[in-house]
Amino acid sequence: MSYGENNLDDVKSFGYEGVPEDQRPATEYNNMRQQFMFNWASEETGTKGLMIRLAITYVVFFVGVCYPIAGATFTMDGYLLQKLTSANVGDMAVILVLLIRLYSGWGYVGSRLKSKVVEYEETGWYDGAVEYKTKEEKARDLFLYKTDVEPVEERLKTAVLAAGGLLVASCLAFNVALSTKPLFNEYDPELLNNLRGNDKLAQVAAQQSNGKPTYCDNRYYRAVANGGQGCN
Repeated sequence: MSYGENNLDDVKSFGYEGVPEDQRPATEYNNMRQQFMFNWASEETGTKGLMIRLAITYVVFFVGVCYPIAGATFTMDGYLLQKLTSANVGDMAVILVLLIRLYSGWGYVGSRLKSKVVEYEETGWYDGAVEYKTKEEKARDLFLYKTDVEPVEERLKTAVLAAGGLLVASCLAFNVALSTKPLFNEYDPELLNNLRGNDKLAQVAAQQSNGKPTYCDNRYYRAVANGGQGCN
């Protein structure tokens, strides 16, 4: 059980007599732990809770933001693979930025708790001051860091590295998708209608048919074409 979970009042009031309440490391820790998103990585939430929240965020951004943008980029039929992979790249970038933000916030609080001094501002940025921690304050802050903050930093570091690796893999997959030909359903009436006024689309469809009529791969349409003339 974490130290801060059952000792919030003691943590906020103990020591640092010359430091404003909201600039004390222990108070900064408690305030951050209660902020939206930063509490996703807390010890109370755990690794499983963090992964669930990240997965929900991924789905929300994919459906609501990334895929619609990809759809507006690849507007022609047959580019589903390109849409999916490009949307995945954007979504993984969002997740990585979010994790880096969480890691930087927890890392900042961790460095404040580990430090032997407390840097603070008395009234503004122009009058910064330093107060040395007493032996008791250093012991309390270090214990708080070891039990409540360091595990979160390690968890977020692992998540950042994993998200970075997945982003690189997503970029590679997107490049592969861009190098492949779009996949068309040659028997889709809407596609056939689009072929009439889109030379580029018609050229790709012709290349995919390998110089043969598109009905050659369909038994029904071969029968309609008197046994598949031109397919041999």
